[in-house]
Amino acid sequence: MTGWPLADDAPDTADLAKCVHCGLCVNACPTYAITGLEVESPRGRIHLARAVAEERIPLTEAVQGHWELCLQCRACEAVCPSGVPYGRIMERARAQVDAAPPAKGWQRRLRRFGLRNVIARPWVLAAAMAPVRWFARSPLRRLVQASGVLRLMGPLGRLEAQLGRPGRPFRPQDEAGAGNVALFTGCVMGELFGDVHRASVRVLQRSGASVFAPRGQGCCGALSAHDGDLEQARRLARANIASFEASGAETIVVNSAGCGAAMKEYGELLAEDPEYAERAEALAGRVVDFSEYLAGRDLPPGRLQGRVAYQDACHLAHAQGISAEPRALLGAVEGCELIETEGADMCCGAAGIYSLIEPGMSAELRARKAAQFEKHLPDIIVTANPGCQMQYEAAVREAGIEARVLHLAEALDSG
Repeated sequence: MTGWPLADDAPDTADLAKCVHCGLCVNACPTYAITGLEVESPRGRIHLARAVAEERIPLTEAVQGHWELCLQCRACEAVCPSGVPYGRIMERARAQVDAAPPAKGWQRRLRRFGLRNVIARPWVLAAAMAPVRWFARSPLRRLVQASGVLRLMGPLGRLEAQLGRPGRPFRPQDEAGAGNVALFTGCVMGELFGDVHRASVRVLQRSGASVFAPRGQGCCGALSAHDGDLEQARRLARANIASFEASGAETIVVNSAGCGAAMKEYGELLAEDPEYAERAEALAGRVVDFSEYLAGRDLPPGRLQGRVAYQDACHLAHAQGISAEPRALLGAVEGCELIETEGADMCCGAAGIYSLIEPGMSAELRARKAAQFEKHLPDIIVTANPGCQMQYEAAVREAGIEARVLHLAEALDSG
């Protein structure tokens, strides 16, 4: 008995059964913290999934809406005593939506088109991002800001608030065997955060690594997987596996928390693929986060003068279990006064494309961060994920403070 329209990609019954509704996840959940509603908690969403699977309720627009509001930050997994794989459950629950009456039909179709035909196609993405980079650094931006027109532009206005000053893009260009450490460049990260990649290369080289960015790699597939498009996520994973196998790299360093979490779970994503299952597991075992790689290595200390607030990226702290390493690296930087803010490990509301599709909840979570920044007055805010960086650019503006937003690699590269 199952109420799932796509049985092959449905949430696993054993996964759902692991949840004993103890409630420890509730206090860790950002959407529950804002709404106080059981259906917006992890156990509430799992309860809905079990009810659909057992055909006690239909897969209605209301049910889909509760799943859509989830940020998939996986903070619940970090506190769950039963080991419930909530991220996997939610990706598979969302995979059902396209086969059921959609809650947001045209919006889902539009973002599916964008993820498949823009984000996943490097040169289409490059063409789309070129005018964004130009606008972000042009005098026109200040004029547009001063005019107040951005308040009338909906999603475009929100995106402008999140833009920093992106530098030159950084794209894969190296031949196979050019080093022993391959840098994963991603999709949007390479186009809007090229300076982060360049800083990463310099810091890794200072640690003794021979770094290169092999050709053929592309989007990790996380955005598609989180949106329920598992077919596309698997397609992108296979392409990356083939690319990094050909590269000969011993280690794959990822400086985007969401991408790193996705790539470490390629084995799970392709577990049913007879050609790629073992290869995916092997590749996942070679993936390490930027801070994970540097931990314990000799690294000449940089200099970063000021009060620094490190904000955990959800998929680094919760999905990968890495939170001490970035703080230790920052603590070794000369002049860095590391301060802790309340809720540093709670989701900022960026969550990939979440700030575009759920702007209200995203803004509520960003406001909580802005309030902490206004209270503690950091000079520098550091994180380890590009979406978080963009969200903090907007949060700093909302807080009305003067603070720089940096990636961990940029912070370590200072001085």
